[in-house]
Amino acid sequence: MTMKAYLDDFGRVQVCLSKDYYNGQAGGFYLTGDDGTFSDCIIRGVEEHDREMRYDLTIPAVFSFGHSYSIHESHGRHVPLQVRHIVRTAEFDRQFTYHGDDLGSFYHPGYTDFALWAPTAVHVYLRLIDRSGNAELHSMSRGEKGVFRCRVTGDLKHHLYAYLIERDGQMIESIDPYGISSDANSRHSAVIDPAVIRAIEDHGVAAVMSSPTDAVIYECSVRDMTSSKDTGTSTNGKFISLAEGGTSWKGYPTGLDYLASLGVTHVQLQPVMDFLTVDELHPERGYNWGYDPEQFFSLEGSYSTNAADPYARVVEFRKMVSAIHSRGMKVTLDVVFNHMYDVAKSPFDRIVPYYYFRYTDTGWMSNGSFCGNDLDSTRPMMRKLYLDVVRMYMKLYNIDGFRFDLMGILDVDTMNEIYRTARSIRPDVLIYGEGWDMPTALPDDQKARIYNQHRMPGIGHFNDTFRDVAKGKTGDDGKYDKGYLTGNLGLAFDMCSALSGNTKGDPYFLRFDNPSQSINALETHDNATAWDKMHMCCADEPREIRLQRQKLMIAATMTAQGIPFLHQGMEFCGSKQDESNSYNSGDTINQMNWDRMVFNHDMVVYTEKMIALRKRYYGFRLQSGTETEKFVHFSLADGYVVLYDIDVVDGAAGSGGLRVIFNPSSNEHHYRFETEYRVIADKNGDPAGDLTQEFHVPAYSCLVLSKPLKSIQESIQE
Repeated sequence: MTMKAYLDDFGRVQVCLSKDYYNGQAGGFYLTGDDGTFSDCIIRGVEEHDREMRYDLTIPAVFSFGHSYSIHESHGRHVPLQVRHIVRTAEFDRQFTYHGDDLGSFYHPGYTDFALWAPTAVHVYLRLIDRSGNAELHSMSRGEKGVFRCRVTGDLKHHLYAYLIERDGQMIESIDPYGISSDANSRHSAVIDPAVIRAIEDHGVAAVMSSPTDAVIYECSVRDMTSSKDTGTSTNGKFISLAEGGTSWKGYPTGLDYLASLGVTHVQLQPVMDFLTVDELHPERGYNWGYDPEQFFSLEGSYSTNAADPYARVVEFRKMVSAIHSRGMKVTLDVVFNHMYDVAKSPFDRIVPYYYFRYTDTGWMSNGSFCGNDLDSTRPMMRKLYLDVVRMYMKLYNIDGFRFDLMGILDVDTMNEIYRTARSIRPDVLIYGEGWDMPTALPDDQKARIYNQHRMPGIGHFNDTFRDVAKGKTGDDGKYDKGYLTGNLGLAFDMCSALSGNTKGDPYFLRFDNPSQSINALETHDNATAWDKMHMCCADEPREIRLQRQKLMIAATMTAQGIPFLHQGMEFCGSKQDESNSYNSGDTINQMNWDRMVFNHDMVVYTEKMIALRKRYYGFRLQSGTETEKFVHFSLADGYVVLYDIDVVDGAAGSGGLRVIFNPSSNEHHYRFETEYRVIADKNGDPAGDLTQEFHVPAYSCLVLSKPLKSIQESIQE
């Protein structure tokens, strides 16, 4: 384009003039507006670039939003003045940050209210579409803080809508960033009567956790859990598929019944908010985990039985959550608040360009997510939207927690606000995420990363130290690296730190103030499964030994201090056929392999036993760093066998203390301890034998021991 003009601050305009037009030379500029404004612009500076000249202009500092303006140059050309970086100034925030709770569409039987925050818009129109496809246009009125509103009478329960925004000299159509649902492939937002959703009974899970460390998280995908025909559900890969009970394969439970049989406390669902790259009308022709977000309030249509019906996805999602709750499990959602898949298509960029995304000091879009853009959680209205999303999912769908993808892109203050907001709704809410140090355009001390964990005491982080020490590095560049449990016995001392959730200081590696901040995951949806990794790092070992190592990994996950986390299928040596990044690899690679579950069912049973063991003994669920410092102790036998002691008296479990022995070597050992113990979990997870001081520790095994409770008289004598 020959000429462009941008409003970058109050009183400041940048004009870019192509050298193809009068060699980019202009004698002067002036500003006009549809409100009768006319003023000369002062040229403060000129920069020459390869293809254009850039003019830094001064205009009157008092600027009236809601009007259209043009910049004219001395040869007669004029262009619309586009609102750009001014939206990122403190003064813009002061004028336009809105704190109300009425954004979006609010249905009533006799009318529906619509409200859109669009402070840079000149005009906004509501386009309503009825069930027959007839459309009508309604002008919206600009109110305080740049919120446009209108009330439309009549029963709009099944209407679709979109906004037409006049800004920067053009008319742009957008869906509603606060839209609760959509039609197929997010062409329009939908008016939703929330009473239809709430009519589906969901009493939640009555049990309240005393600490996040009481949780046992199981990560799965809505689609993957039931996409296999072997699941036996009447539908496959849908919300309601995962709500269906009474299914089995070869005599073993599948789907929802399978989840309930494991004994986990929380089901973490991979993204269920609307994502872009799966055609909702033909989901069988595409696959994606969902880390390609398009909307936050609206759910993904490909998980519903009728993507064209906006009510199907919200009703079926509520039914699924209710069904999971009815089995005593809570639900956490994996949310992708760090980027948008398509910036230009997103309602954020279409309604208020340059506001919602993070930019570098030089004006380029930040790309710490490596997805081409970063959302800017420090912007007041971005932060407000996140908080409103969390409130909506917790209040409308009874969600129990959130896992944040690439949490290091978000800022500390926003994450703490999310935690406080969520906790005010549900005191035992789980808030956790990936606290990796992402290269986003944000000062390091503001990033919600592990190194700032002390400023986010209520928030958990995936503990990559636990992962890498126990299993070995998980990326493709480290697939041959062994961890302590996969054969690197030199990491025995590091394993001690990891088993404490990295909450013990010198001489151990202290990383977290409290165990509730350590999410202990040896396998997640990312990278190779633990079993597939052993195809590489333990390739010289027979399958029988690798099975024993898999048990060691499950034992470590369930006995370590912190919050245990299992990825779907880890409990039966799940495989993705050695594909490490299977985000779009299809159902065959990603779905639950129920035949494998049957074949390795002894591993599933072992996992169930270790989950039950963790739940029974408080020693595995210490709540504070003070407790781990006081009660948790380590020693090494034979240089590499880890003795993990938890010296806490647990009257409810009849235990005077616990000792966990890890022997990932090919050698068996015999030990005599000064104290008598009873085996409460042998290499198969079973209790074995009476009190004794003599113990045989097989190769590649974990033993869990318990001291007897002392009598009152014994305690007095000591």
